[in-house]
Parts: sequence; C-alpha cells; structure tokens
Amino acid sequence: MAWIAALVVWLAAGARVGRMVVRPATTVRICMVLAMVCTAAAQTVAIDDVAATLGRDNAAAALAMCWAGAAGASMVIAIRAWPTLLRRWYRTCAVVIAVSTAGAMAGSLLNPVAGWCAVLPAFAAVIAAGVRVIARTPIGRAVALYCLGAVAPLSIAIAVILGAEPNRGVLTVGALIMSIGAVSVLIETWIRARILLYRIKDLHHALLRRFPELRDSDRSRAPTVLQASDHVSDVMDGLYLQVGAGQFDDGVAAPTDPVDRAARIARTVHDPLAHPILGAHWIVPPPDWSPPQWVALIARAHRSTSTAALDDSTSPDSATDTTAR
Repeated sequence: MAWIAALVVWLAAGARVGRMVVRPATTVRICMVLAMVCTAAAQTVAIDDVAATLGRDNAAAALAMCWAGAAGASMVIAIRAWPTLLRRWYRTCAVVIAVSTAGAMAGSLLNPVAGWCAVLPAFAAVIAAGVRVIARTPIGRAVALYCLGAVAPLSIAIAVILGAEPNRGVLTVGALIMSIGAVSVLIETWIRARILLYRIKDLHHALLRRFPELRDSDRSRAPTVLQASDHVSDVMDGLYLQVGAGQFDDGVAAPTDPVDRAARIARTVHDPLAHPILGAHWIVPPPDWSPPQWVALIARAHRSTSTAALDDSTSPDSATDTTAR
C-alpha cells in the first residue's frame, strides 16, 4: 500500500507540473510543484524498503528534509491569502522563507529535528491562512483538503520535537489528502467539462449539421476542458447565425425569465420556420449567467423540445391521421 500511496502522490506532482507547463509559471504554481514534489519524495522515503536501503539515520534525515521543503513551499503559497500589508512585502517574505527552509533542510542532515522545527510553524501558518479562504468553491474545497492533510505533518512535527518517532502511517494519510487537494481543482474542472460536453452534445450536433462552416477538425484533438469551451463557442456562433447574424431585429423584448427564453430559442433551433426569432439580443446570456451555463440551459430545453416532438410524431393520434391521409 505504501508504494501505491507514493504513486498517487507522484501522479499529483506530475499533474501540477503539467499545469505549470500549459499555464504561465507564476510563483504560486512553481511553489505548488515544489511542495508536491517534496511531499512525493517524503512519501517515497517513508516506504519501508526505501528506508531500509537508505539506512535508519539517513531515512530520518531525508524524511525531515523533504517535509521541510514541502512546508516551506506551501508557506510561500499561503502568504498570498494574508492581509494586504503583508502582500506588499511578499517577495521579501518569500526570500526569507526560502532561505529559512534551505537552512532547515541542511540542518536536517545533522539532526532531523531541525527539519521538523521548520515544518511546525510553516504548516501552522498554512492552516491559519487556509481557513480564511475556505469556501464552497473549487478552490475553497481544494484549500480545505490541503489544510486537512497538512494537519498530519504538523502533528508529527510536534511529536518529533517532544521526542517521539515519526509515524509513517499518519504522514501517508496526510500526503494523500494534500495530493488530492492539490489536484482537486483540475479533476473537478475536467469532470465539469465532460458533463457540459454531454449536456450540449445534441444541440451542438444540430447546429453543426445546419451550419457546417462552424466545424473545425483541429478542435477534436484539443484537451477536454478546451474542447468544452470550443463547443460552447460553436453553439453561441450557431445560435447567432440562426437568428440572422444580427442583421434583423424582431422588435420583441426577450423574456426576463431565462427558462422561458431558452425554451423559445430551443423551439427555433428545432423548427426555424415555425418559431422564427430574428433578434440577436435573444442569444445574449442573461445577467449573472456565464456562456456555459446559458448554453447548457438551452441544450436542456432543446432536448425536451426534441423529445416532445418525437412523442407527438409517434402518438396513436398522429398515426391515425397519417393513415387517414
């Protein structure tokens, strides 16, 4: 199980490296990579076979060194959530933390307690700063998980300073929770993108069949998150073309209720001749609605409209009328 736990943490570290590659390499992203790499290295050192290979003293020093590095990198991230006065001195604080962490890691080679002495205040600061930003948002949930995992090395640091041996099981649990928190935003974003792609699939296909010029073969090879964004753009462009590309205006004010407006747009997409809409203002997302949310609502209405039309076409009354004709 220790090997599997180390693999999971290394996968989280790899995910953070990939995130930094595709996005600008800010100080926070670099520190997150360093924190996860140090955590993964600490989890690897905590494996019994690896510890036996390194030797008891070397393994204890390496464990303290890795956790000190993870704590220092995490603290650099945490001070971003501190008051504005501290943000003015962010670079100075980051340099001080980096130098202190490097000294603690070097001191771990002589005495592992030196590394754990750095872990204690660093993770205490991380938890104190994290509590300020915990919320029911993807980032808030990620911070909550990361802070929950940081409790494990914090408690071990207290125990080691008091003379006890590090509990590798507690550290493993903490490393796993921290790794989940580090990648939870990425995982949640991917899941949301897959759900969005599934919800708008029928509407997207219907508009692409009607307006083939919207099709772009290069987008099929894009990552899931970018593909979802591209599909939302395709739907918005297709709806814009559906209502006359802004060349006409029906002069009718769009309903204030987003559900009613989405239902009217869906009926127009399903049967443009029976339900024409010529005003481009119908397509603009309502206030406080993002384009993905607006497209998903229209897609749901379109699916309901298509289902109702299919039921009407297969009803007994419809069959009787067809036979009579």
